[in-house]
Amino acid sequence: MQSPSSKENFFIGLSLSNSSSYDSSICVIDRNASIILIDKFYFAPDIDYFFENSPYTSQSAVCATIPYDNKLLDGKWRIHSKNYKVLGDYFKVNKDDWTNRISRRCEETFIKLKEKNIKIIRCDINQLRQAYGLCAHYLSRTSIDCKNLQTSLKIKYGFCQLSDNMLPASSLEALICAMFALEYVNNVKTTKLFELDSIPVLARVMEN
Repeated sequence: MQSPSSKENFFIGLSLSNSSSYDSSICVIDRNASIILIDKFYFAPDIDYFFENSPYTSQSAVCATIPYDNKLLDGKWRIHSKNYKVLGDYFKVNKDDWTNRISRRCEETFIKLKEKNIKIIRCDINQLRQAYGLCAHYLSRTSIDCKNLQTSLKIKYGFCQLSDNMLPASSLEALICAMFALEYVNNVKTTKLFELDSIPVLARVMEN
């Protein structure tokens, strides 16, 4: 990865879960793609506190994942059907916002970052893994998938700082987001999928 020509000195990736029941992670890398910090959080106020008080924030570009909203759904088939349900004009019932696909968690945090003129983008982690050639060859977020992803990041992208002990999936995904933030300010080719709270959700154009 090339060093960016922009003013940002740090690049923050956030792998955001859809609730405090699951871990979220933040990763900070510098202009040379060296890992500065990896940390794990559970509660939204803690994530907000990090961005409010971290010395890296003001000099950073930020990339955060978009978590899928699975609330009010029980059972695997219901969770999957929510993401693929075909909707039309005939679908009038939307009890408890059932049709919402994407979680709005931490939206106030992201809006505050944007108001401070900090470059912030959102991404779909599955698309990003595919674009970087880090596709899940195993069931996503299983132990063997995390081990494969961590090894790939060390060998393919040179993150030798990663420990031999297996990191949580969210920490590895946060690192991928930080990589994307660095490339984004360096004008990597992207396509805009949509906007969420006036923040672009971007897809990285896949390499040939």
